[in-house]
Amino acid sequence: MDELVTKISAATGLAPQKAEQALGIMLNLVKTQGNQNKVAELFAKLPGADALVARHGGDGASSGGLLGMLAGGMMGGPLAAVTKLSAAGLSMDQIKQLGTITLDYAKAKAGDDLVKQVAGSIPGLSGYV
Repeated sequence: MDELVTKISAATGLAPQKAEQALGIMLNLVKTQGNQNKVAELFAKLPGADALVARHGGDGASSGGLLGMLAGGMMGGPLAAVTKLSAAGLSMDQIKQLGTITLDYAKAKAGDDLVKQVAGSIPGLSGYV
């Protein structure tokens, strides 16, 4: 995961610690919203992914009020992740770069088919692969 964090940091201008936090939030989306069998297969090919989710996946999860309810519950997955990433200080451009770099990395490590299967199991993500 260090290689991926370095790529994200270089492309987005985020400090390495912030890039790691952002990656953990994104991987948490995949882990909590995707088909669990396919996610387990994907994470097995991405050593360190589970550790990042454990360290950073919950950051910013407790947005209170209506926005927190909409992002975390009623609207679910991708919106919740974007809300968490925004709360962590990322711009929309940085969030898009994070997604693109992470998908490219996952495809290189795990193959297009598996990445498409995982993304296809997450409402709102299938159009990005």
